Amino acid sequence: MAVIEFINGKNNTLAALERVLKYITNPAKTEVSLIGGHNCVADKAYNEFYMTKSEYSKLSGRQYIHFTQSFAPYDKVTPEMVKQIADELVKMKQFKGFQIAYAVHTDRDHLHTHFVVNTVNKDTGKKWKQSAEQLQMMKDYSDEICKKYGLIITQGKSGNHINRGEYRTKEKGHSWKYELYLAVKKVKWISRSKEDFIDNMKKLGYRVDWSDTRKYITFTNADGKKCRNRKLYPPEHFTKEALLKAFELNGQRMDAKIARNKMEMLLSAIQLAKLDVPSNTGKNYPLSTLEGESLKEKVEETKKGKGLDWDKESENSM
Repeated sequence: MAVIEFINGKNNTLAALERVLKYITNPAKTEVSLIGGHNCVADKAYNEFYMTKSEYSKLSGRQYIHFTQSFAPYDKVTPEMVKQIADELVKMKQFKGFQIAYAVHTDRDHLHTHFVVNTVNKDTGKKWKQSAEQLQMMKDYSDEICKKYGLIITQGKSGNHINRGEYRTKEKGHSWKYELYLAVKKVKWISRSKEDFIDNMKKLGYRVDWSDTRKYITFTNADGKKCRNRKLYPPEHFTKEALLKAFELNGQRMDAKIARNKMEMLLSAIQLAKLDVPSNTGKNYPLSTLEGESLKEKVEETKKGKGLDWDKESENSM
């Protein structure tokens, strides 16, 4: 999942431009290999931005556009992959002729790229303008790139890209939709039939409306909130056909007793996760909590030098 956020700040002075360029390339936050430039050289971006502005006599007003592309901690991405995604993003038509300095920051729990765009176009001298439609095009383009790398794309109620607030709640494991996604993902690889799947989801507190006469499956949580399977990402992993194929494979590799034991283990883990969450914190999302704890353990293993086989982890998480 990647989220685009535009950062509004005091960006109407050349001093502010110089500060933000120094900030995004700060060696405490990034590395030389994770820094890039589009239509400019990153470490000379300030001078090149200034020369463009001077050439077209546009040294006043807004000096730069600052936005980020952020990835959640549970996204299985490396700094190098995030840099590659950024390299592709700046090539979109909307940025033609604009100078952009960008850098991947690795100093937080989540990887993110900072982009600083010169407000004056190097080729035309026109200043940056962006409509709501163009903003959505940028977010859609970002989603398409991320899909190529096998990342989960999350959308909001109306199909628009999620906003920063929703991203933060997902990042903290407090999204009911993400909790549903984890539930379906887990139960998909435990169930041996459609009936098993519906029954197992019921044990997790979800009602499943799966009718042969309807194209989509509808999930309803304990609070009555509904979500169709086409809203789970990547959607091709949660179609009726994909689920039935998974059930068929499960039936070949494990008998009913093993499947029941796996489900009991999942239910026990959920109960333990619920006990670890104070009752005054509001909504309880045990699967998100378990995932967060699992990720912490994997990070600690990596720090100890054990390494992490992401291919194996990906297979085990299915």
